[in-house]
Amino acid sequence: MESPQQRRDRRRAEKRQAIRAAAVKIALDEGIEAATVEAISAAADISPRTFFNYFASKEEALVMEPLWQPEELVGMLTERPADEPAFQSLKTVMRTFAVRSRRIWADLEPFMELRKRHPELAAKSRAADETKIMDTIFEAVRGRPGVTSPMHARLLIVASFGAAISAIQEAAAHDGSVEDLLEEAFTLLENGL
Repeated sequence: MESPQQRRDRRRAEKRQAIRAAAVKIALDEGIEAATVEAISAAADISPRTFFNYFASKEEALVMEPLWQPEELVGMLTERPADEPAFQSLKTVMRTFAVRSRRIWADLEPFMELRKRHPELAAKSRAADETKIMDTIFEAVRGRPGVTSPMHARLLIVASFGAAISAIQEAAAHDGSVEDLLEEAFTLLENGL
């Protein structure tokens, strides 16, 4: 059963997502110029003042929320057995990431379409998110068994995310099993592609 705080957090996240969905729909249907704070607020049935309780700007509302927070990934890595090799730990964590992401992939399609049309919206936040994720996860991976150098740790992280994203995209495109595709992707990595 949800605590009152969990319920508030869930409702806030749902409202934030509803505002974001309204913003993206307007930008895709009418153009990015039409996605004003006032138009987004009207479509989401909130006041412009309430909009700013959730977002600092319309641009922030038009960018897809990261699927994971770096701290969550680090937590999952640190929960893995201390003697487990880094490759296996990342494979297990990426399985959870891929399964979760696959379930919401259809909801992300409008954001990806908007990003295709307006790459400038996502470029800045994506670079900041990727740096934060890499920096946060790096230390957790670097200390795991089997990691031979800082470069090895970075390559393991990048390759693991690449495997997960590839599996998610293949599963979505061909209605396949994301778990099976992720297993295939990690096998390819393990065998040197």
